[in-house]
Amino acid sequence: MSQEKVNRYKKDKANRQKIMKREKIIRRLEITIAAVVVVGLLIWFGTAVYQNSVAVAEDNADTVTTSLDVSAMDEYLTGLTTSSSSAE
Repeated sequence: MSQEKVNRYKKDKANRQKIMKREKIIRRLEITIAAVVVVGLLIWFGTAVYQNSVAVAEDNADTVTTSLDVSAMDEYLTGLTTSSSSAE
């Protein structure tokens, strides 16, 4: 090894803890930023889906009321119960 390489190795070895600490901080910062971006995208997507479902629900809010006259069935059933109780 040349003297230049030896000096560079000694310098790197002396600063190795600083370099490792800096790299660890940068790695944590990158992971934190990526997590914030992912959470932001999930919140945006969830909000968009919710707003879309609310809009669809408002469009479908027109309720249709259907009435059915069941008086004939009531009379028939009443007739069945009275005739069966009178037969006994």
